[in-house]
Amino acid sequence: ASDVYKRQLLKVLMTNRCVYDCKYCVNRRSNEAKRAMFTPEELADLTIQFYRRNYIEGLFLSSGVYRSPDYTTELMIRALRILREEYRFNGYIHAKAIPGTAPELVEQMGFLADRLSVNIELPSQEGLQTLAPDKNKQAILRPMALIRDRTAQSKAELVQCKHAPVFAPAGQSTQLIVGATRDTDQHILHLTE
Repeated sequence: ASDVYKRQLLKVLMTNRCVYDCKYCVNRRSNEAKRAMFTPEELADLTIQFYRRNYIEGLFLSSGVYRSPDYTTELMIRALRILREEYRFNGYIHAKAIPGTAPELVEQMGFLADRLSVNIELPSQEGLQTLAPDKNKQAILRPMALIRDRTAQSKAELVQCKHAPVFAPAGQSTQLIVGATRDTDQHILHLTE
């Protein structure tokens, strides 16, 4: 396994409040779960306190979608900016990019995080319609392409100037739910290409 997966990370949601009603998610809006939300300041403070006590080596930040993808991403960016700029946190950060977020916000997040990820959720648009009707395949794939392209651009900029800011230096990852829909193994393998 990669060294990244051996790190002790604080895996936390900015909020478990969500405007989406994905049937597979405990945080779906129709679930009667207790709701909570960090402020960016609270999240940054919690992370730095755990880091200083050597409880963690980094942060894995995700979130339910509160109000909108852009609003939620702005909160996440504020927390990461406090960590990086005010606390001078040099630990590892993995952040989830939320589908539907404006490209400029995904880019800001990529300059603050070491790795970005976007959940594909389900292998097909039909599966999304069935289990996550508020989501669509293009909104999911768009930030993945942006991250891929911006990472390549960042590497080219580093060749020109070794002090250029680095975009998501540890790359990107994804995950998807397998077996909840009738998608075939062939369809899933084709999607991974």
